[in-house]
This record gives sequence, structure tokens and C-alpha cells, in this order.
Amino acid sequence: MINALNGMIKLAQRIANYDDCLCLLGLGSMSETFRMDEYSDMDFFLIVKNGTKPYFMKNLKWLAFDEIVFSFQNSNDGYKALFKDGNFAEFAIFTEDEILEATFTLGKVYYARPGFDLDKIRPRKIRERKLNIEYNVCEALANIYIGLNRLKRGEIASATTFIQSYAFNLIIDLFGVVFTPTNQNTDYFVAERRIEERYKEHKNFISNMRKGYEFNKESAEIMLNFLIQYFEPNIYMVKKIKRLLQA
Repeated sequence: MINALNGMIKLAQRIANYDDCLCLLGLGSMSETFRMDEYSDMDFFLIVKNGTKPYFMKNLKWLAFDEIVFSFQNSNDGYKALFKDGNFAEFAIFTEDEILEATFTLGKVYYARPGFDLDKIRPRKIRERKLNIEYNVCEALANIYIGLNRLKRGEIASATTFIQSYAFNLIIDLFGVVFTPTNQNTDYFVAERRIEERYKEHKNFISNMRKGYEFNKESAEIMLNFLIQYFEPNIYMVKKIKRLLQA
């Protein structure tokens, strides 16, 4: 059995002993189990009775189906934790009222206390994402331009962020406009997740947009050519960027 799945099953058995635990909701690959593999983390929400959240946030005994060797609170609602058996967990705790306002995709129920209203774990805040092509093209251009200017100053780390992170993420959002995906295995929150699977024919192109710290100009040129080939980027910004690439 996959280690993360085994961990979720053990955790479900453990929290069943806590009267204030209402539901254990698996998310990510813990929900889309066809994606589960040996590299999967335990991604989940714990829903508890109103008024009991502070206890579960401060005391992780409920989580210890195996020895916890590393943990820290990474948000107002959640933790990351590593177990001795190798499992890694990313989770958040919500009360039965708070879950109604949380943003999440459809999950898989690993445990629900008898009488718990499962309608409460129906995603309510998820909306269809509408791509603004003009914004992505223009913002990507701006980030490439800023990044190349930072590069001229010798600010290589900042240039790398603007070009190979900010501009890159805007451009991969445009892939669906010009390329045909192999599958629809997307992540609602992070576009680059599993992008290599969705655009197998373009893996080399993806890697060329992220050539690394010492190759910002090369990465920027690949991105600019993509925007020119498939869209109609502002000609003045294109000229300015080309001058920076040639300098």
C-alpha cells in the first residue's frame, strides 16, 4: 500500500477516538487517488466542533499515528509535519462553521463522525477561472522587461525571479490557448503542477524558459518569441526587450 494512503487510514482510525473530530477530508492526490504514488504527501483538512479548534492546533497528539519528527505551524489554520515512517503531511484545521468559508476543491472523506452533515464539505468558494489573455501577455512582457533591467544592474537573483518565475507562470497559463493538452490533470491553485504531463510535446520548450540563474537572457528570449509567435504583444515593449537582449 502507498505510504501516504496507509497514513491517512491510520489517522482516520486515530481521530475516531476524539469526539470533537467531525471529519477527515483528503485533498490533492489524497482525493484524486488515481494520482497517488510513492511521492504523495498527506494533504488534508480536519474539521472539528465549534470552539475546539485551539485544542487541536496546540496539541498534535491526535495526529501522532506515528512518531512526529518535525512539525511547524505554517498558517493560522495549519501545519506541515514529517513522520518517522517517512510520511509528510500538509493540513489545516477548520471548525464546522469555518469550513463553509474555506476555499478548496472536491475532497475524499476518510472519516466522518455519524451525524456530521457532509454538505458542509462541499466546495463553495471555487469558481471557474477565466483567463485574461491580454493581461497575461502584457504582464509577462513587463516582467521580462523589468527582469532584464535588473540583470543590467547585476541583480541576477531578482532578474531570475521576474523572468523565470513571474513571467514564466503567466506564460504557462497561456499554453491552453495555443497547445492541445495531453490530459486535463490540472491543479486549481498552481498552474505548473503536472504541466509536463499535460504538455508532453513541449517539455523541452518548458525547460528552455527556465534555463537557470546564469541564463536569464536566453530564457527571456524564448518567452518573447513565444509571445510574438502566438499573440500580438506591444511592438514598443518588444523593441525595448530586444535591445536589452542584444546589449
